[in-house]
Amino acid sequence: MSSTKHWGFHTILFQNLAPLYSGFLFVLMSLSNISGLPSYEALQGNVAEIPCNFTMISEEGIALILWYRGNSSTPIYILDARNGLTNQPKHFPSDILGDRAFFDVDVIPSVLRIKDVTEEDGGRYRCRVDYKHDPTENICIWLDIIVPPRETIIMDKFGQHLHGLIGPYNEGYPLLLICEADGGRPPPALTWKKEGKVLKDNFTLTPQGFSRNEIVLPELRRQDLFSSLVCEASNSDIGAPLFSSVTLDLNLKPLDVKIITTNRPVSAGRQVELVCETWGARPPAEITWWKGMDRLTFVSDLLTPDNNKTVSTVTFTSEAKDNSKNITCRADNSLLKDSVVSDVHTLEVYYVPQVTVSSRNISSLNDLVEGSEITVDCNIDANPPKVDVWWLFNGSTINTNQKSDIIIANHSLTIKNVTKNHNGRLQCVAANKEGEGWSEEMSLMVNYQPVCKSLESKEYAVLAGSKIKVTCEVDAQPSDVQFRWSLNNSFGLLSLNTFTENGTTSVALFSPQSEVEYGTLLCWAKNKFGEQNYPCNFTVTPGAPPEAPKNCLLVNQTIETFIVRCSPGKDRGLSQHFQLEVYNKRNKNLQNNISASDAPFFVVHSLPPGTPFILRIYSANLRGRSPPETLQARTLDVNYKSTKKGKNTEGFRFSHILGIVLGILLVVVILFLLIFVLRKLRCVHRSHREQDIHNSRVEKDLVNSDADEESPKHDVQLLDLISTKKDFSGPPDVTHTTAKWNHTDSGDFRVDLMKDRQSPITPAETVRWRDQEIEEAHRAKTDDESSLCIISESSNSLYDLEEWRHKTFGPHLRTKVYDEENCINLETPLVNTLTEGEMSSLQSFRLGHIISTDV
Repeated sequence: MSSTKHWGFHTILFQNLAPLYSGFLFVLMSLSNISGLPSYEALQGNVAEIPCNFTMISEEGIALILWYRGNSSTPIYILDARNGLTNQPKHFPSDILGDRAFFDVDVIPSVLRIKDVTEEDGGRYRCRVDYKHDPTENICIWLDIIVPPRETIIMDKFGQHLHGLIGPYNEGYPLLLICEADGGRPPPALTWKKEGKVLKDNFTLTPQGFSRNEIVLPELRRQDLFSSLVCEASNSDIGAPLFSSVTLDLNLKPLDVKIITTNRPVSAGRQVELVCETWGARPPAEITWWKGMDRLTFVSDLLTPDNNKTVSTVTFTSEAKDNSKNITCRADNSLLKDSVVSDVHTLEVYYVPQVTVSSRNISSLNDLVEGSEITVDCNIDANPPKVDVWWLFNGSTINTNQKSDIIIANHSLTIKNVTKNHNGRLQCVAANKEGEGWSEEMSLMVNYQPVCKSLESKEYAVLAGSKIKVTCEVDAQPSDVQFRWSLNNSFGLLSLNTFTENGTTSVALFSPQSEVEYGTLLCWAKNKFGEQNYPCNFTVTPGAPPEAPKNCLLVNQTIETFIVRCSPGKDRGLSQHFQLEVYNKRNKNLQNNISASDAPFFVVHSLPPGTPFILRIYSANLRGRSPPETLQARTLDVNYKSTKKGKNTEGFRFSHILGIVLGILLVVVILFLLIFVLRKLRCVHRSHREQDIHNSRVEKDLVNSDADEESPKHDVQLLDLISTKKDFSGPPDVTHTTAKWNHTDSGDFRVDLMKDRQSPITPAETVRWRDQEIEEAHRAKTDDESSLCIISESSNSLYDLEEWRHKTFGPHLRTKVYDEENCINLETPLVNTLTEGEMSSLQSFRLGHIISTDV
């Protein structure tokens, strides 16, 4: 700090005294040649030429020429010209000049040349010319030795010497440069130039006698970069000026910055990439990216080869909250203040609707009371803002329903009259092109006074002296309830205190001791919103005999077994069991008596084949037994098995022939031979076949005239009622099967067979199939000992056997048997699950005559 002040003091002093000092030096220089002698200049170190312009031209008249310097009486140079100036005059330089001097008389005027002159060589010179016959002539000349400056020095304001490339200096800032000349006589003039143009040419002298020129560039500009500033020093016109130069290096601000990525909407959750360019900064600008007030960090920069342009890329994942935020690309030269330039894009983010719900009419959902009104608003934040809105209640869509007092409008849902049925989860869903947004579920909890959970009146049967527990359950919100019980009988309305409470359930203990104590138990519950308007009532009776079993079905008949399945009737409050009585229709005797405790399900076996039976099914409890349900049944004939085997043999033969024919079709040569043979056979038997077809169609028309009157024309439900339990005590498993009746006469069956077989049927085969059809039709027309059992679709009850005596059922209506010995078919899967022990108990259990269905 002290050196700076000291320098500043000398600077001020110099500025005040410089004009005076300059004038003083000018006076001294003027006094040095006050005599008015002719003056000649020479640069120090160069050749000085001092003329001697004598008047006598005749060379023969000159004897001697002597040179004197200053006031010395001793010559410094002698020329002996007594033999003539042109006759090799003799030169005698003194030791002062030595070989540096030479007097040239061959030029006019004659010149004393002194090489490598120094500052001491300057001053007054006298040329004395001695003539042979004339008086001596003296010619005086003043030689001024110009001393050029040793160097020019360029400095900054701190006195730091500068040379070459200087800086860098900041754009927009001022710059002070100082130029001084070291040495030189007279003091040299200093001039600042830029690109040949004079910037400043006035200079001053320092107290030390140095020339000094200060220049101030008030504001450095971009065009000053690498410009050259020259300081010239010159104190004579006979020599080239001395100069020094510096080149300016600058720190430059960025000219501009621009985000070159097209500004388009982006989807939330997607990665966004933006590119920004800046140029003109020196050194290259630093680019930063900002999202709102947050700086983005995933940035990569690239410089162009000339370092003039910077390309920056930023990547980030957009979020819904980024919508309408500014994305800023900022370029900055950290060395320069106020150098920031920026470009801004407003980010538009498309996102799935963000949905919330809020209630409007009530301060708390816990205050919602039955009968009040509530409005729920769906608050949506979405972009694009165009959305579709719908409401869900317990996961299902709801719409405006005036009858239910539900109104949906302007993203709001209003329930005019809240009931307990509105307890549940309410949710708002909004969708735009980005997807669906779901609100959190709002749980509606409607407060209401208790009501019975079951609106049906229950009946309890109890014997006098016994005890029963009657359970009363209510719905209430809040569920903190209190109960009261009463008994309404012939004595009036009596309070009942023998009960317990557990939440919304109360259990009363009641024991009637006589017939007059039976009546109706009434149960009330209340919470803080009041007591229920209508009590729950339970009728207590002494009990009664049960109802008869219903919907009894007879299924799966064999030659010595059948199964009976019913639905139980009402037990009238007391536990019941079930009974089946089997009467032989021929001898009127009781064939079998079977009990069942759990369900009316009976397996009857060890019966004589081909025998009709009458079945009586009833239920019983402590109060008695029900009226019986009556069915008729029949076991199958013994010859059913052999007939069935014969049919299967024919079927096997047909399948075998069909397989051989298909195999032969694969061989081309054999195929042609076979076609040739078949054509021959067709011609021979055509007449027989046409006659058979005609007979079959006539028979079909006769049979179908009766069958079409009563055969079902729609699907029925066939129940497979075989239980898988060994003791058959529990309710059986039931398989529901949809079936269709198909009625076909022998002619149609043969035609269908021909379609499947796709090969000619021989007359012998036709006759065999027709005989089988006739035999089956004849069997269906027999007396009341028919073995067919048909199940009605409409009532699930057994058709009257008489209605089916005249119906015709062909072999295509029978079950597909895979176990011929036991006649177990594919349409009774529950039978297939019987254990080995169960099958042994059903050795004669045959299902072969159950009507087949196409499932």
